[in-house]
Amino acid sequence: MDAIEVEGLKKRFGIVEALREVSFRVEHGSATGLLGPNGAGKTTTMKILVGLLKPTGGRATVLGMDPWREGHKVRQRVGVLHEKPSYPKGVSVRRLLEYAVRIRGLDHTEVSRVTRLVGLAEVSSRRVGALSRGYLQRLGLALAIIGEPEVLLLDEPTANLDPAARIEILNLIDTLKRELGVTMLISSHIIPELEPLCDSAIFIAEGRVLDYGTLEELARRHGTEAYILLEAERPRELASKLISLDFVRSVEVDGSLIRVRVLPGSLEEAEIEISRAKGSYRLRVLSSGRAGLLDLYGRVVGGETPGENLRVPVGGAG
Repeated sequence: MDAIEVEGLKKRFGIVEALREVSFRVEHGSATGLLGPNGAGKTTTMKILVGLLKPTGGRATVLGMDPWREGHKVRQRVGVLHEKPSYPKGVSVRRLLEYAVRIRGLDHTEVSRVTRLVGLAEVSSRRVGALSRGYLQRLGLALAIIGEPEVLLLDEPTANLDPAARIEILNLIDTLKRELGVTMLISSHIIPELEPLCDSAIFIAEGRVLDYGTLEELARRHGTEAYILLEAERPRELASKLISLDFVRSVEVDGSLIRVRVLPGSLEEAEIEISRAKGSYRLRVLSSGRAGLLDLYGRVVGGETPGENLRVPVGGAG
């Protein structure tokens, strides 16, 4: 059983159909982007998964449990960062975390653990109302990871942040993913910022899931290409050999540089073949990459890609 399973999910608010036969799965240990424009149904989906909304039809399970009928059990094993969280402003960061830890029945050392993980130790004595937006998001992440949840649901985690704070939060999420090994479902309408974080994606628009799967699976289905950028001696000779390979779609030569485009799902095979030519052409691989979220979003959802001019580096700042 997958960490999250959704089949034929429907949600209606009056005459408005917010979700229309939504189906997808999220594998254990994956970092999955729930991607679509504003109003696509991302927040509604998140609220159903944590048991805050009752679906009109269909089925959703989280860790094998029905969020609406077993919401308390779900929330014991799932951490959530809501799109627009609200916290009491007059208490200190530490006091709020101590309260959250106490109602979960956990030891007070849990406060030290989560403040260390999210970088709140230096501001733990400040009032919540005095925190910047970036630190408020850190606080939200600290509350979400109390008790070491098995699944994290992060709804627009960089909403309303300035560029510097956005990078810090994305780096923090990346760190949590690596250190905690937790399954993540992250919603966003700004596609490039999740590029370094996600290994899977769910594309949603107008309340319908258009496609979902790992990036490799989506690349194969939608024909997006992977690439390898090389530098080599006798580049044109090498290019003529590479273009004859079945899995190579095109080869471009610019001076000593060679850009090889390969068929979806063939990147590893291409890298092995190219490594065999190292001795003969004194080549080195400058970079390589699989199909990106931006390319896939354009193929699946179409239209203008949200945030297509925004490139957020993850792993450098923080």
